[in-house]
Amino acid sequence: MRKAVTGFGVLLIGGTLSCQALAADWEQMGDEFFSGASSDVYLGMNSKFREKYYTKDGNGDPMNDYENNGEAQLTMGVNFISGYIGDTFGLDLSALSRSELYSETATGYSLYNYGMKILKQTDCYYYGNSNQYRCDGFSGASGITQINFKMKAGEGDERLNFNTGLGFYNGGLISSSDEDDVIPTSYTGFELDGRWGNTRLDYVFVNGVMSNDDSGVQDIMAMPNYASHYDYSQPEDIEKRKIDFVHSIGLNQKIGGLNLVLAAADARDYLRRYHARTDYTLKFNKRDNLMFRAQYYRNHQYGSVWEWEKTEGYPSKYADQPDQTELMNYTVAWTLSPWTIAFHHTRIGDGGFSYGFGNVKGVLKNDTAGNYGSMRRPNGQVWAVENTMDFRYSRNKWLKGLKFTYGYHRSNYHSDNVRDGETSIIGDTYEDEHAFTASYLFRHGTLKGLSFNFKQAFYDDKGHKQNEGKINDTKFDIAYSFPLK
Repeated sequence: MRKAVTGFGVLLIGGTLSCQALAADWEQMGDEFFSGASSDVYLGMNSKFREKYYTKDGNGDPMNDYENNGEAQLTMGVNFISGYIGDTFGLDLSALSRSELYSETATGYSLYNYGMKILKQTDCYYYGNSNQYRCDGFSGASGITQINFKMKAGEGDERLNFNTGLGFYNGGLISSSDEDDVIPTSYTGFELDGRWGNTRLDYVFVNGVMSNDDSGVQDIMAMPNYASHYDYSQPEDIEKRKIDFVHSIGLNQKIGGLNLVLAAADARDYLRRYHARTDYTLKFNKRDNLMFRAQYYRNHQYGSVWEWEKTEGYPSKYADQPDQTELMNYTVAWTLSPWTIAFHHTRIGDGGFSYGFGNVKGVLKNDTAGNYGSMRRPNGQVWAVENTMDFRYSRNKWLKGLKFTYGYHRSNYHSDNVRDGETSIIGDTYEDEHAFTASYLFRHGTLKGLSFNFKQAFYDDKGHKQNEGKINDTKFDIAYSFPLK
């Protein structure tokens, strides 16, 4: 009996000590999880207004007509970035909500993804016997945008990061956002990022997409955003557009003032992309330098999804498009702080150049693109000159967040105009744009984190036979992110 009682006592004491140790472990993990955490609230207003003035109609006849479109939204978000438990495991959470402030379309309806892309389009339908997909309304959107489990190993110049779940993944030729996005695109999959000194290797795998106006994760789909296309509402056609996954790998190597980038990506049975870039910076001192950049992109369309797009999905657009095309870009920039002048040149191959993987965002640094025009037309050459005043090194702390840029962009291209089943040659034409950009970020004081961004484009498509005209495009946003602790 005494042995039993003694044994029970030992077990009780051991169990108590184990519970205390477990409680201590949980307390330590909780401290590590929250002590290194950061959280903030984001508030932002984003607007886009476009005035288009037509000088010719679709037949090339003179006309005078205006079209005005505009959107504005209010966005609120909450972000939480945890510390690492055991210096290894963590979690990131984000939620965003946006609401409509203003919307206007010249026709009372808009074609699907018609170019503004700030608000979510609603009340969409196929119009009559045509294949135009129209939308009568707009709305906001909200939802969880990130539930991302993260791991890390190593520290300093030698470390490995792994993220998985629903998150913002950027690596190789896959991106979550571009500079005009208020809300990034979320993906399901994983991201691996390793750094060893001046070498960086990253890999991203994506098998689901939650765009900035979706409330849930969607399949990866080919060519989802064209205003006029085949009736994709048919279930068998939707199935043929599906892409199982997209993945991409990228390598970045720095050697003194030389920076080398190599990347490749594959969207299964649809598109392969390749990229090579080299930058060389000749430094005169900490602030002044001369920079040279050359980059090359290549697209290779292939597989069953692409063949279906060409023959059944959207033959009027893709039947004659080559399976391979390329884009080459060159830049020379001279910085004498706070002033930088840059010269850019781009050549685009036959078929134009698309940089997305269906509804998965791609990466394209095209320095000749303007604030409105993408300047990526088939068989085109683009020239641009940009002047920038960046006061980040100013002795006045209130000027440090100020930046101005003016750019002139001009593209010459040769195009065919397909209309009513007949092809008429437009011939050699050109477009140009005057692009003005101004931004300010409060870096000090109570308003630290508040930013203003303004973009204005004066675009002119001077030689185009169909709908020749001018476009004035304005983008403006205010963003404020402040910590919760």
